[in-house]
Amino acid sequence: MIGLKSFVLVLLVLGADFKILTGTVDTFENFHFLARFCFRPHNGKASFTFTYRRENVDNILPTYNSLLMYYDGIKQWDAAYKTPMTCHEKVDLLEDQNDSDQIAELRETDERYCSQEDNTAPLINCTSNFENKKAVYAVGDPNIVTFHNGYIGFQNSRARWWYFAVSNCDNPNGVTRMSYTVELTNGDTFWTRHVSADEIGILETDIVFVILFIYLVIASAKVARTLANRQLYHTSFKIFMASVTMQAISQIVVVIFRCMINMNGQENKVLKYFGKAIAVIAETLFILLLILLSKGWTVVRGRLSTQGTMILSASITFYFLSQVVALFWSAYMFDPGEVLYEYESAPGYVVIACLTLMWIWFCTCNYHTLQNYPDQNKFYGIFFAAYSIWFLAKPIMVLIAAFQLEDHYREKAVNVVLNSNHFFGYSVFLVLTRPSTNNKMFPYNVKTSQIGVSGTADDLVDGERPKASSFERANMFRAARTVDGGRGDAYAVGFSSVAYNAETGATNLDMFSPYAGQDPPHI
Repeated sequence: MIGLKSFVLVLLVLGADFKILTGTVDTFENFHFLARFCFRPHNGKASFTFTYRRENVDNILPTYNSLLMYYDGIKQWDAAYKTPMTCHEKVDLLEDQNDSDQIAELRETDERYCSQEDNTAPLINCTSNFENKKAVYAVGDPNIVTFHNGYIGFQNSRARWWYFAVSNCDNPNGVTRMSYTVELTNGDTFWTRHVSADEIGILETDIVFVILFIYLVIASAKVARTLANRQLYHTSFKIFMASVTMQAISQIVVVIFRCMINMNGQENKVLKYFGKAIAVIAETLFILLLILLSKGWTVVRGRLSTQGTMILSASITFYFLSQVVALFWSAYMFDPGEVLYEYESAPGYVVIACLTLMWIWFCTCNYHTLQNYPDQNKFYGIFFAAYSIWFLAKPIMVLIAAFQLEDHYREKAVNVVLNSNHFFGYSVFLVLTRPSTNNKMFPYNVKTSQIGVSGTADDLVDGERPKASSFERANMFRAARTVDGGRGDAYAVGFSSVAYNAETGATNLDMFSPYAGQDPPHI
């Protein structure tokens, strides 16, 4: 509950941002970051409108603002941003490389910004209509003066990040105060117009995953109904249902968020982080489920020890809160002048460390459960292998994304891998718990109505096997019966002898089983 309230606080303080950027430059700095965008090799375009108030016009000359355009690279933006260079040295980075067309002087002049004949910057498309125009006074308000209103085209050999900044190196008061409107686009289609090149294709991928997760929710509901009819609808499956449903809702919210960007360039951060919040809750529930099952809960035991419950509660709560902090950090503490992945922060690395420790704990619990209940090896063998992959996929992908992938590939690659991992995890669980006669890995062997009737088992203490519970007796019953032509001789695994009645198909263990006189539904 506390974690949920924390998420609500994060969402309430978030506003809306735009791919169509509007704002005011009001700073004492001589160099000020404005925006960044990843343009495709062709059709990239940035449209600008810069507006001054009348009282600031006299300050434009002789010290005037300049629009600076850097691309990603160690000799461009990496060298200019957050370095001890002076303002003039940062501007000289563009001039020294003969990239003068990456500098647009924001002042009243008759000179053309860029012409095809003397173009010295091959990355700038000089068919642009961005020109240094005469001052235009706003209708109805003579105090508003617009100097520039046009676009600049970009042509790249690959998808490339571009960074826009304004400077006024000779003004002791910093950049002259001005308002701006910036529209950053990649072509004119719905799927690309307001989408950064590193995110093109994500909407289509997310739509596919929405369909897949909705299918999982429907399939899970059908399985849940079957389990409920057989009195096998355990709390562990209810947790699974809650998790997969929230994951599907999260995907739907993310698709709506991305559609809004594609339609009008509006990036609604409330919607964005609401979707992320639901996804974090869904993931935390699923991790809780995996740890509980690895301890044998609802499979070979009905409850955990008090100490085990407290440790599990504290661990899950800490992991959830670390996710909240990482989400908050990415929303407010990330520098907009740098391309960072969501977990590239101290809280993000804490999340990854916690997830890795959860996996180690998961492995340990699986080992002890199998040591004490070897008859459950069919279920726990697949369970351990599949969810070890699930646990490790995210940490490995985050590390690869942070240190190996190019910035313009990272977002798309991480989105596909993590969504695929979630789909894999939910699908495997659904297959394992499918109440089919062919499913030999089915974990539930006691009816919900009999939990607590015949006793329960606590956590293992000092590696000892606990006294037989209703869960264990149901497993003993299954282990003691084999089928040979429909009915056959009974055998015992770990027991001295088992009496078998060929006429009724009952054993002397049937008194402990919820399936007296009949096969369990999964056999």
